[in-house]
Amino acid sequence: MSAAYAYATPRTTMPDSRPRHIEIVTSRAQRRSRPRSFYAIIAVTSVFTLLLAQLMLSIVLSDGAYQISALQNEQKQLARTEQALNEDLELLASPQSLATRAESLGMVLGTNAPVFLRLSDGVVTGAPTPAAGTAGAIGAGGSLVANALLTDPVVDLTADPADSAVGGAPSGPTANASVPSNGSGQLPSPQTR
Repeated sequence: MSAAYAYATPRTTMPDSRPRHIEIVTSRAQRRSRPRSFYAIIAVTSVFTLLLAQLMLSIVLSDGAYQISALQNEQKQLARTEQALNEDLELLASPQSLATRAESLGMVLGTNAPVFLRLSDGVVTGAPTPAAGTAGAIGAGGSLVANALLTDPVVDLTADPADSAVGGAPSGPTANASVPSNGSGQLPSPQTR
C-alpha cells in the first residue's frame, strides 16, 4: 500500500440536481397545540361583531333618549294647555260669567213670588206674573260682585288657548283695572330704614 492519502473527488454528476428542502418534523402533540387560522378568523370576526352590536345598541338607546325627551316636552306643553283650558272653563262657569251671559241674552232677575207646579195633580200654586224690571244679578241691584277678569262676556271657545295669555286672563290692560300710585304716576315702594 502506498502512504499517499486518498483524496475524495467530488462527484460531478448528481442524480437529482435540485436543492434539498430540509424541514424539522414536529410531533403530533405540537401540531395539535398550534393555533389554526380558522380559530383566528372566528375570534377576529366575533370581536368585530361585538363592537358592531355595541355601536348599534348605543345608537338605538340614544335615539330612544331623544324620543323620550321630545315626548316629555310634548307632555309639558299639553299639561300647560290643559291648565289653560281648565282655567277658561272655571272662568266661564263662574256665577258672574253665567249672570253676565244670561243678561246679554235678555234674561232678568226674578223678583216676584215663586210659582210651583205640583206634579201629582198638575195644579199650579201661586200667581204667575211676568218678570218685571231691568235689574241684573251683578251691580247695585244684584247680589253678585262684578268680576274684573270678565271684561268681555262673549268668550271665543274656538280660539287656541296656547295663543292667549296663560290662565285665561286678558293679555292687555283692562279699562277698569286700577293700580294704586303715589300721585306722580309711579308705583309706591316700601319705606326702608
